[in-house]
Amino acid sequence: MKDRQEGSVWTHYDGSILSGPLADSGLRLEIQPIVHTSWAEWMELHPDTLVLDWYPEFAQRYREVVPGQAGLSLQFQQTLLNTDERLPENELVLGVNVGSEFRAYVLGDFGPGVVAINDTLGGIPVVIFIDGRADFGLAFQAAFGEQVLEFSSDGETINDSTGTIWDPNGSAVSGPLSGSQLNYVTSFVSEWYGWAAYHPETSIYGR
Repeated sequence: MKDRQEGSVWTHYDGSILSGPLADSGLRLEIQPIVHTSWAEWMELHPDTLVLDWYPEFAQRYREVVPGQAGLSLQFQQTLLNTDERLPENELVLGVNVGSEFRAYVLGDFGPGVVAINDTLGGIPVVIFIDGRADFGLAFQAAFGEQVLEFSSDGETINDSTGTIWDPNGSAVSGPLSGSQLNYVTSFVSEWYGWAAYHPETSIYGR
């Protein structure tokens, strides 16, 4: 990614600058949680949503992308900073970063339903929400105020130790904490080769 104002090249894996006029500025983009859901579910929550229009003059640039599809070219592989054979190169993982610690959660390990994983990363209690129906996941701090919540799921519904029900985006939809939002920690779905290239020290949950 290159910004139009200065011409610096940025990486989407941690928001830092790889090269260009701003390379020594210390600037870093703030990573925001991105929701991956169905159109029907999104419209139910946000009925006033606008959709980016189709631009015919850029049609030749549009292409189908299939996340998790194997087949990196040799030329592309030679550009990777690090390769890690612990997982197949295109395995979909939720990469999570807290402080100086990195961990990958293999989406395929958790089945097709909604899963809540209680974990500790960088000394901080976290909860990982994975929705196997959408190949989607996000991580949040498990602490709410001074209380550390324990989460569980029956495959459809995420509950916590207070009896609150949460959605996979970290929002409390009913129960004692209804209307609350868990604090997001840096996390996003990636193919394994990319996450491992930028974070060679990463651990893999359950492996």
